[in-house]
Amino acid sequence: MITMQQCADVAGVALDELALWAIPSSRHKALLRSYLFNLERGERAVCCMMVGDFWRLKELGAEESAADVFHVLRLFLSAYPKAKCAA
Repeated sequence: MITMQQCADVAGVALDELALWAIPSSRHKALLRSYLFNLERGERAVCCMMVGDFWRLKELGAEESAADVFHVLRLFLSAYPKAKCAA
């Protein structure tokens, strides 16, 4: 599993800006599976999709949902370490 800092670097956010309430759970694994349906577009595209969703949720003030996507991004990057996306 990649570190929280490594994931934050990919997302382009400082760790102290994150409100991480949840620990990875089956709900996060289900959300990851929904993103994995897009793997035909490539690993980088899926990573960029997650980073984009993370930032859109933060902009909307949906901090808990953004934290969920952050956890899913961390799971994804642990499974696909070469899928880095420029934030």
